[in-house]
Amino acid sequence: MNVKSNKFYQQYENLSIQSRATICYTLCNILQRGISLITIPAYTRILSQEQYGEYSVFLSWIEIFEIIATFRIAYGGYVVGLTKYEEDRDTYSSSMQCLSIVITSFFLILYLCCSSWINRFTDMGTVMTLMIFALLYAMPAIQFWTARRRVEYRYLSVLFITIISSFFMLVLGLIAAVFSKDKATAVVGARVIVQGGIGLFLIYVNCKKQFKFYHKEYWNRAMKFNVPLLPYYLSTVLLHNSDRIIIKSLVGKAEAATYSVAYSASMALQLFGSSINQALQPWLFKKLKDKSYDGIGKVINLSLLIIALINLMLIAFAPEAVRILAPPEFQEAIWIIPPLASSVVVMFFYQHFINVEFFFEESRITSVASIGAAGLNILLNYWLIPIFGYLAAGFTTLISYMVFGVVHYIFMRIVCKKNDCPTDLFDIKTMLLILFGFATATVILAVGYKFIWIRILAIAIGAFCVYIKRRQLFSILKELKK
Repeated sequence: MNVKSNKFYQQYENLSIQSRATICYTLCNILQRGISLITIPAYTRILSQEQYGEYSVFLSWIEIFEIIATFRIAYGGYVVGLTKYEEDRDTYSSSMQCLSIVITSFFLILYLCCSSWINRFTDMGTVMTLMIFALLYAMPAIQFWTARRRVEYRYLSVLFITIISSFFMLVLGLIAAVFSKDKATAVVGARVIVQGGIGLFLIYVNCKKQFKFYHKEYWNRAMKFNVPLLPYYLSTVLLHNSDRIIIKSLVGKAEAATYSVAYSASMALQLFGSSINQALQPWLFKKLKDKSYDGIGKVINLSLLIIALINLMLIAFAPEAVRILAPPEFQEAIWIIPPLASSVVVMFFYQHFINVEFFFEESRITSVASIGAAGLNILLNYWLIPIFGYLAAGFTTLISYMVFGVVHYIFMRIVCKKNDCPTDLFDIKTMLLILFGFATATVILAVGYKFIWIRILAIAIGAFCVYIKRRQLFSILKELKK
């Protein structure tokens, strides 16, 4: 069959380059999340609970170290610079790459001088921490390279690198886990080999055309842009990752591993929320720019309903999902999935309020809310985990996100008043009604983990309702597609 005569290929060819790039980057996102999910059932069966817990906590620490020891130079500010310095992208890119290396090297030297104290604080050995720093040299290089190709719509090379790196990290990681005694360190080492090799090559690519180590204007701009955002970045990562670190510290590695399985399963569904948000965000910004507010509430309500239904599916089949992802000793993770999946729905709920804040360039408000939510989550964890056990971490996360959502709703109304925009952009009553229905269904399904007949009955009733309302649901999907 001729590929070029294929209907889907022709439709793809007719798409704009921006649409093709969006499809490609969505595929990259799905591929990376998919590989992460595939590794869970393999690692949880090859590694012991303690080893998997050590590995999952390592993944949490690397996100925290990345913010502190790279300043996230390769994030949004770099993309803005690529647009601003369009005629000098080669020099700008090499200069930013060198700045990132300098920042990481400074913190590496600082670590080497204070390694014993830092190791006690993180509860990680020197080898593990040095592997983190190896990744911190490689990851920004990959991010710089990827961001530039996004801006220039050279998307196929990004897809190729994503496939190569994902495949080799999976294969080498499994080989290392099987044949090594120190399995957690071996899995991390396999990741360092793959990402480090790719990162080293891309450092060369980023610098080869117009090498410039130091450029005063570019370095000053990058530092002024990124340093004020560090509290926001750090608080957001702490909100996502502090649970596993605290559980390991207060309870143990095995419990951190169990929590990590539930967290990975729940956050995998965040892909749907982030994809819908990426599609809705430009549309919402255009609506706000044109002061055309009709229809905003309806579309947001429909999207929230879709996300709620998707997460209810995970909650309904949580026992089966955990059996697939991990051996029997991880089965307690089923009780963490309902609050964490609920957190994903709440995150989607308040993301639209944040989008309004971003449109009116009120990012300082977002930073204040993020810091507050992260602090609340850490305090609740240290207070409630010793009393109720590590399962409480799922509920502290949900509570923190709920408070985060309320605060952002209040901030959004303040921002709207300040900018002469209606404060009732969203149909908050219907949104809360959807959340209430979701919470009710979640409680019923969670009770069904103990009494299987309740869960079967609830799933049957839900499936029947979906069948009866299938035309309305298809119309919702069509509406969102528009």
